[in-house]
Amino acid sequence: MTPNLNVAKKKVVRKHILQQASDLYLHPLTDRAIVANLKNRFSALTIEHARELFDYLQQKGLVTLRKTWSAHSIQVTTKGIDLLDGAIKVRGIEASCREFAKLEYKKEIRRGILAYCYSFQTFFNEDTEILEEFRDSGFLNLLLEEIRFHIWYLGQNELLEIKSFSLGGDQVFMARLTAKGVDVVENSSSEAWGGEDAD
Repeated sequence: MTPNLNVAKKKVVRKHILQQASDLYLHPLTDRAIVANLKNRFSALTIEHARELFDYLQQKGLVTLRKTWSAHSIQVTTKGIDLLDGAIKVRGIEASCREFAKLEYKKEIRRGILAYCYSFQTFFNEDTEILEEFRDSGFLNLLLEEIRFHIWYLGQNELLEIKSFSLGGDQVFMARLTAKGVDVVENSSSEAWGGEDAD
């Protein structure tokens, strides 16, 4: 890392990288894309910096890292999402504000998805069906993309088995509860939502 990025700035840049990876959680984010996206705010940022920061984030378990001869790319992990949500703190990354109302809302959505899939354990439940159930329960402003994001999150935590396919250029998620997911529902466990501070 060059002197142009001091310790405080590295913490901020790491969080910005993580946020961008979160926004594109289904798609790898390359070192070149990060540098292009952050160049206006952090003019000293180079490809080499981005790769060092990627390595650091991967060592903390916040992203998965893939290296090729031409580029390094990352995808956010659920631990990275938990950090951005303020559910956990990790040294070396600018802390997120713990907005309990937003975090509790996300937890409620995740609990609801698991509960819905618990009712139909032997079937794969389509994302649109799950969304309709939420809307019938009063979540009128909930978006399909939010449901898909939370299904992905629960799948990454091995609480749901996910099938995904493209339909008319749009990705469709089908979800079925795993045994671990059944345990979480039956024991009212907090495993699905993140929460303990990490290192």
